[in-house]
Amino acid sequence: MAGITDFSFRKILKKFNPDMVYSEMVSINALKVLSSKTTDSILRLNPGDGVQLFGSDVELMIEGALYVEKLGVENIDINAGCPMKKIVNNGYGSALMGDPEQVKRILFALREKLDNKTNLSIKIRVGYKNSNNYLEIGRIAQDAKCSHITIHGRTREEMYTGCANWDNIKELKENIKIPVIGNGDIFTGKDAFDKLKYSGVDGVMIARGMLGNPWLIREIREYMELGEIKTPTTNSERIDMAITHLREVEKDNKNKSFIYDVRKHLCWYLKGLKNNALIREKINHMEDYDEIALMLEDYKNQL
Repeated sequence: MAGITDFSFRKILKKFNPDMVYSEMVSINALKVLSSKTTDSILRLNPGDGVQLFGSDVELMIEGALYVEKLGVENIDINAGCPMKKIVNNGYGSALMGDPEQVKRILFALREKLDNKTNLSIKIRVGYKNSNNYLEIGRIAQDAKCSHITIHGRTREEMYTGCANWDNIKELKENIKIPVIGNGDIFTGKDAFDKLKYSGVDGVMIARGMLGNPWLIREIREYMELGEIKTPTTNSERIDMAITHLREVEKDNKNKSFIYDVRKHLCWYLKGLKNNALIREKINHMEDYDEIALMLEDYKNQL
C-alpha cells in the first residue's frame, strides 16, 4: 500500500477502530540514510501504528528495526509479499520467499535483537515463481516466535489477477500454531465472514477493499456479530468523508502546498456515485483545497 496508507489516511482508518494498522512499507536502505521523505512522511506515525519493513540484508534489517522500535513502535512486520517488479528485482518483497534460509536468518536475527515486548511478524504470498513454499515459510515464522503471519492467497506471478486461493490459506492455518491472518479479495463484510468461516484463520487483513471504503472495517464487524450490515454507507457519508480526508491532508501538510496524492483518495470515495465521472475529472485538475471542498459540497446537494 505504498503511497496510499499515509499518515492522514491512517488517521481516518483509526476512526473505525481496526485491530491493527500498518504504515506504508519502509525500505531498510532508506532508513540507513534517513532521508527526510522517510522520517517526515512514511514514518510519521499515529499512536499504535505498526511499521512494515522491506529489504533483504540482515544487518540493515536489524538496524532499521531497532530504529523503528526506538520510535515506540510495538509491531514490526517484514514484507515478503510485495509483487511489484521494482521491489522483486532487487530481491525484496515476495522474492524473499525464493530464499527461505534468508527469511530464517532475518527473522531469527530480529527476534534476538528486538525487545521481547515488540511483536515481530511477516507478510507473505502463496509462493514465488514455481515454488509454493508458504508452509515452509510459515514454519520458519513459527520457529522464530513471530506473533503472527499474514498470507495473501496468490503467488507473486499472479499479482492481483484471478481469485485469491483460500485453500492455501486454510492449509497454512491447519499446519502451524501461531496466528494466521488471511488476505485477498475481501471487499465486503460477507467476504470476510465467509473466508474466516471457511479457513479458520485468526483474522483478516484488508488492503484494496478499503480504498475509498474505510467503512469496510465497520461492515466486517457488523457482519461477524449480527450476520448482516446494519449501517450501510450512504452517498452523503462518502462525500463527507472525501471532504474530511481532504481537510486532514491539508492540516497534516506543514508546507501548506497542495498534496496531489489526495486526488486518488477523493476519486475512490466517489466511485459508483451518480455522475461522478465529471467530478473526478475536475478533481484531477484542481489544486486548491477550498475549491475542491466547495465542489464536493455542491455535488452532495445535487445528489
